[in-house]
Amino acid sequence: MKRLVWGLVMLLLPLALFGWATVQHWRAETAQEQANITRQWLATPSDALLQALPWAARNQFAGRVDTRALLQRQLDELDTDRHWLSMRKWLASLSGWLAVGALVAGIGAWLRLRVDAWRALRSAHYLHQHMTASWQALGRWLSAYMGMLAGSLCLILLYETSAGLSHAAQGGLTVLVVVLPLASVLVVCLRTLWRMRQQWPHMGASKASFLGRALGRQGAPALWQWVEGLAAHLHAPVPDHIVVGIDQGFFVTSVPIVLQPGQSALSGRTLYLSLPCLGVLSQQETAALIGHELGHFRSRDTEQGSEINARFSLMCAQFSAMVDAERSVDWVARPVVWMAGQFLHHFQIAVHHWGRAQELLADRAGAEVDGPKLFVQALLRAIALGKVVDALLLERGGEGLLAALSQYLQCTPLHLDDDVLGSTLPHPFDTHPPIAARLDHLDVMLDAALLQAAMRQPSDHDRQWFNQLCGASAGSV
Repeated sequence: MKRLVWGLVMLLLPLALFGWATVQHWRAETAQEQANITRQWLATPSDALLQALPWAARNQFAGRVDTRALLQRQLDELDTDRHWLSMRKWLASLSGWLAVGALVAGIGAWLRLRVDAWRALRSAHYLHQHMTASWQALGRWLSAYMGMLAGSLCLILLYETSAGLSHAAQGGLTVLVVVLPLASVLVVCLRTLWRMRQQWPHMGASKASFLGRALGRQGAPALWQWVEGLAAHLHAPVPDHIVVGIDQGFFVTSVPIVLQPGQSALSGRTLYLSLPCLGVLSQQETAALIGHELGHFRSRDTEQGSEINARFSLMCAQFSAMVDAERSVDWVARPVVWMAGQFLHHFQIAVHHWGRAQELLADRAGAEVDGPKLFVQALLRAIALGKVVDALLLERGGEGLLAALSQYLQCTPLHLDDDVLGSTLPHPFDTHPPIAARLDHLDVMLDAALLQAAMRQPSDHDRQWFNQLCGASAGSV
C-alpha cells in the first residue's frame, strides 16, 4: 500500500503544479482586466464617476474627494507592471503545459511498462529483444517527466519572484518565504534528472566475474574427453571452456566472463564446475548435473537466457545505486524510484517464467544421463551441500573452504529440512524452480530411499574421482 502512494504522488505532483499555474494565469489576467476597467472608469466624467463604479467599489470610495486620484494611482501601478504582467501570464501558461506534459509522461511511462512486461511474459523472443530497450525507454520517459516537472516548478517560482519584486513596496517580498523552500525541491528535481541522464542509458556489456580457473584441453585431457562424451550422448554442443571454482553450483553461460584473480577473459560457451560439489558428489551424480547444464546448450537458450539474466542483473544494480543515491530523499524523487522498481518487479516475473521453463527443459537432459531418480538424487545432494557451504562461508569467509568442508562432513552428515520440496539450487544468473516442481516434471516420488542415498557420507571415491580424472590422460575414461 505504501508503494502505491508513490504512484499516486507521481500523478498528484503535476496536477498540483497545473493547478498552481492556472491560479497564476488567473491572477495575471485579472490584473490586466482590472487595468482596462479602471481606465474605463477614469474616462467617465467626474460628476458621474461614483455612479459608474460597481457597488463594492462605490462603498469603498463613498465620501472621498480624491476618488479619481486613487483610481489613477492604481492604474499607474498596473501600467508600470504591464509588461511584467504579460510575461508572467506567458510563464503561467507555459508552466501549465509543462505540468500537463509531465502528467502525460508519467502515465505514458506506466502504460508502456505494463504493455512491455505483458508482451515479455508471453514471448521469450520479445523479452530477449526488447527488455533492454524497454528499460532505456523507461529512463527517457522518466527523464521527460522529471524534466517537465522541474521546468514547470521553475517557471512557477520565477512568476512568484517577479510578482514579489513588482509589489515590493506593498510587502510583496514576503513571497520569498514560499519561494525559497520550493527552490530546494527544484534543486532535487534537477539533481535527479542529471543522475538519470548520466547513469540510466549506460547499460554496458553483458559480462560476469567469477573466482575460478580454466582447465584447458592440454592440462586435463581426460576431463575434456569425459565432458565431450556426455555432450555427444545428449547431442549437445561441447563447451568452449571448462572452469572450476568455489561457487556453489554448476552452471553454463554464453556471456563473456572474467576469472578472478587472474583477470582472464573468456567468451563463448562456458561450463562452470563447483569444487565443493566435486569432492562430495559421485561421478554419476556429477554427470547428471553436467547433463542438465549441457541441456541448456542443446536447447540454445544460453545465448538468450544468459544475456537476459546478465542484463537484468545490471538493471537491478542500477536500481540499487539509484535507491542508495536517493536514500535520504526527498519525496519528490521517490516516484521515479518507485516506477523503476515497478519495471523490475513486472519484468522479473517474465524473466523467472522463461528461466524456469528453460530449467525444466534442461532437467530432461540431466535425466537422460543415468535416469531421473539419479538426477533428483544429485539435485538433493547439491542443495544439502549448499546449506553447509553457506554456513562455512559465513564462518570462514572462503579461506580453507574445501578442507573445512571435508572435515565437517566427516563428523556431520548432510541433511535437509522439512521444507525440502521448496528448496532450490543456487545460481548466479537465475532462480531455479523448487524441487517440488522438478519432481513433478520428472515424475519422480521423493521417498526415504532416495533421501538416504542423497544424504550419504562422501566415500573415498566421491572425494578422489575428480582429481584422478584431471590427472589422467586422454583415452583412460
